[in-house]
Amino acid sequence: MEQFDTGARIAVLENEVKNIAKDIKEIRQENKEQHNILMAKMESMDKRLGIVERWRWMVVGGALVVGWLVSKYFA
Repeated sequence: MEQFDTGARIAVLENEVKNIAKDIKEIRQENKEQHNILMAKMESMDKRLGIVERWRWMVVGGALVVGWLVSKYFA
C-alpha cells in the first residue's frame, strides 16, 4: 500500500516537473521575443539620435560661422 502512494506521488511530481519545464520554455520564448523587439526599438532610436546629433553640430557650426562673420564685418 505504501509503495502505491509513493509511486503515485512520484508520478504526480514528474507531471508537475514536466509542466514547469513547459512553462519555462514558454517564458524563455516570450523573453527572446521581447528582447528582439527591444533591440529593434533601440536600433531605431540610435538612428534617430544620430540624425539629431548631426543636425545639432550643423547648427553649431553655422552659428560659429555667422558669429565670426558678424564679428569680422560688423564690429
